[in-house]
Amino acid sequence: MSLVISLLAVAAAIAFAAIVVRLVRGLVHKHVAEGHNDVLVPIFLTAGTIYAVFLAFLVVAVWETYDAAHANVAEEASTLATLYRASTGMEKTSGDEVRLLVREYTETVIKDEWSIQAATGGASPKACAAALEMYRSFGRIPLNVRQSDALIDQTALQLVSQVQTDRNRRTLEAGESLSLIMWIATIGGGLVVLVLCSLLYMDRAWPQMLATGVMTGLFAMLLVVTFLLSRPFEGPMALQPDPFEHSIGVYDSVDKTP
Repeated sequence: MSLVISLLAVAAAIAFAAIVVRLVRGLVHKHVAEGHNDVLVPIFLTAGTIYAVFLAFLVVAVWETYDAAHANVAEEASTLATLYRASTGMEKTSGDEVRLLVREYTETVIKDEWSIQAATGGASPKACAAALEMYRSFGRIPLNVRQSDALIDQTALQLVSQVQTDRNRRTLEAGESLSLIMWIATIGGGLVVLVLCSLLYMDRAWPQMLATGVMTGLFAMLLVVTFLLSRPFEGPMALQPDPFEHSIGVYDSVDKTP
């Protein structure tokens, strides 16, 4: 549905640009004189170049944020798989409990938290509880077991801490979006370029309408991409919990290993 809306937004922008050109041509027709385009073209080129550079930097910045969110999800899932493997070296009772909690946390993220992040950008109370329980499980390890398995327990605890760090980062990224002031600047800049393009005058209307529509459509597509990438857990380009599902496959393979 979001993809259809995005395509409709681009089409609406192209139609809007064509209508603006047609209306503005009627207003400036009587005022066009020799040298009209000679004055406007340098201004249009300057504004267009500035806007193009601004839009390019914006798209790159949003893409880097989206890519960072993708990498963080993969790292969290990978750390969980490593923790699951590392727990096999712990004392049996403690290791079994850690593996049970890791599996519970992973399944809760997939089935419960992911939909919450897509809808509201928030976190799941069940996933929060499961994450905290992994910490608490280390506090329940008997003292004599801690002393004998200190190295492996410390390694597993460090992995749990890394999972918590990645989880906090994921939660923050799910709630982030491009600020209102940036949208005002981006859309406002596009309108300025559109108006300047409309003030140019060609003998025939349709070539100017076509050229302006194509330019506006390109800007609209970049704005749509920016909007979709600025919300990494929503829309047709939303990140999926595939890395966590892969980790569950790793858990199953570990459990089957004698």
